[in-house]
Amino acid sequence: MKVEEIFFRDMYKQICLLTSPGLVEKINLRDAFDFPPEEKMNGFLTYAYIDEETFVFEILAGIQLNSTHIKNFVASYKKSVKLKRSQVEDAELKILTAEYSLPFRDRIEMINDRIPADPDKEQTRLIKNLDAFRHPHYPDDVVVYFFNAEDKPELLWVRCVSIDENILTGELLNEPTKNFGCHAGDLIKFGVAQIGEQNILIHLPTIKEKSFA
Repeated sequence: MKVEEIFFRDMYKQICLLTSPGLVEKINLRDAFDFPPEEKMNGFLTYAYIDEETFVFEILAGIQLNSTHIKNFVASYKKSVKLKRSQVEDAELKILTAEYSLPFRDRIEMINDRIPADPDKEQTRLIKNLDAFRHPHYPDDVVVYFFNAEDKPELLWVRCVSIDENILTGELLNEPTKNFGCHAGDLIKFGVAQIGEQNILIHLPTIKEKSFA
């Protein structure tokens, strides 16, 4: 399947094999390898995760894939090269079984230590009711309806921070063009509401909010 056809949660913190014409040419190999392989590569083994809100695939090894086997060219531990999801949407992706992670367990541990997990944010990443509203390249960002009595509603992006008893807290990313009593950078409350037969995310202004710090 192509990357664009796969939901982020299925790839998240998995070993992913990426292949496509021109994929290897998307990077300078010297940025990933101490000594770039002389043999022709046609893909990468990667570790998928969210880095500062962006879904990325960090290169663990170059690969030479043919009909019978995969040959690995291990990338440098001292270098970190990440492909953003937006760069590889048309690449073919295969999620590999756990045994493929064993040679890279130290590297994966280094990555996870570098990007420490936020338990509150991790909890929001599990909420399937948010999936229809997530940005494909920034899975923590969801689109939320803002209402007031005077104007038409406005759709704004909010970055999920935490959830408590079905009420979500997030950082407002856009400056509203209308007066909703909040501004870009504020922490706001929001939740799922049903309008007719459709679910939407709505701002909950009656719940106390505070500035994002």
